[in-house]
Amino acid sequence: MGKIIRSNKDLGAAIRLARKNKDLRQVDVARKASIRQALVSELETGATTAKLDTVIRVLASLDLDLSIVPRRKTGFDPTAY
Repeated sequence: MGKIIRSNKDLGAAIRLARKNKDLRQVDVARKASIRQALVSELETGATTAKLDTVIRVLASLDLDLSIVPRRKTGFDPTAY
């Protein structure tokens, strides 16, 4: 899949796409990740600041891993996000 994630909305869109590609419902992902369905919905819309371990559990339920790679451009301004 290989997607650059730079915001909560980017992460949510990637989670939603992976879930739909696997033909899963939000409740299916929630059960696999042992979280509430509402939290899956919030993640998908970028409307939450979920704990990292929760995000990792959701990604694992979709057979995805989190990967950290060097940024291609320098001069990152963290206030821009």
